[in-house]
Amino acid sequence: MRYSVPALRGVQNGQELFLFFLPAKALKALPIQVEKFDPDKPYDDPHQGYQRSAERNRARRFSRYLEVPDATSPTAIMLNDRDSQSDYDSKRGMLTFDTEKGAIFNYDGQHRQLGYEFRLEGDDSFAEFPIPVTMTRGMDKLNEMTQFQTINSTAKGVATGLVNAILAKVQATEGDAAIDMSQQRGVVCYKVTEALNNDPQSPWYKLIALPNQSQWTKRAIAEDPTLEHTRVIKANSFVDVLRPVYDYLSQLKMADTLDARAQEIAAVVNEFWSALKEKMPDAFRQPNDYALFKSNGVGPMHLVLRDLMVKTHAGRRKWVKDEFRAMMDGAELLSTDGEFFWHSDNEGGALTYSGKAGWVSLAKRIIHDIEDGRDVEDAALA
Repeated sequence: MRYSVPALRGVQNGQELFLFFLPAKALKALPIQVEKFDPDKPYDDPHQGYQRSAERNRARRFSRYLEVPDATSPTAIMLNDRDSQSDYDSKRGMLTFDTEKGAIFNYDGQHRQLGYEFRLEGDDSFAEFPIPVTMTRGMDKLNEMTQFQTINSTAKGVATGLVNAILAKVQATEGDAAIDMSQQRGVVCYKVTEALNNDPQSPWYKLIALPNQSQWTKRAIAEDPTLEHTRVIKANSFVDVLRPVYDYLSQLKMADTLDARAQEIAAVVNEFWSALKEKMPDAFRQPNDYALFKSNGVGPMHLVLRDLMVKTHAGRRKWVKDEFRAMMDGAELLSTDGEFFWHSDNEGGALTYSGKAGWVSLAKRIIHDIEDGRDVEDAALA
């Protein structure tokens, strides 16, 4: 099918673009695609996407708004004719699409597009509603993805985890030089998060909901109980709580490349949590029941980890499981006896420390507990 619309053509820094209005019926008829991020695909998979799945409730709300008699929607949908399949007649000012030639990609505005489609399903008279569109032509996928990240990080924001995943893909494709200094920590910490979650030998295996993955609902768990103790923390939360470790290592000599930094941090975090797993095995068997694995648990524990790293480094010892465990031996809050402190049913335990201010207070308490435990052991050995 061929479809033509009047369009204005322009060029920005060598990039061809078009401005036009597309009737709702044409928006639905054209082969417009949204490339969604799939956490199960590697960065270099040519079919890896970069957007989250559309929230249908959000699109429905927009659709209901369009039912208002005087509803307007001036914000343009951003499309990209990646393979330059459209034709432009400059004399007539007409842009022509051929649906048999390939897809057009929506890189900003998928919720509006879905909302328009919902509205059209409910009322055929909406078919001629003019939808503003800005379309680039011939822009490759990497630049399309970068445009998406720029629009959503500077204008209305996108989930931090997904932004970091996008930047990690840019880094994997273009190298470290493509990542601004201000973005490097987020990229490194996201790579650490993903590595820990995907490694079957990691204490964090399958415990993190990666971008475009939802944490399980009670209904989903009821239907499949094996899901209960997976995806207990969101990726953006885990990225955030890695900051103390990253910042401490940045004060020392970090690896030169972002990938090497991610490997270094992942190794340390893995060793630390492996030591905790040996000390509190019940909690690791049912992580969804313990605050230890939520932001208000992992946040304080990574402040504790930083403290242990400082002391271990000063003693010229390695950041390995056995060293961490030896330092934590004697700490009541990090033992089988102290597991109930972390349990979600214990309202007087870890749950009383809320917010990032609470992280600091809880971390100090645990650090004192570790020091007191070591003093007792030292006295026993004297």
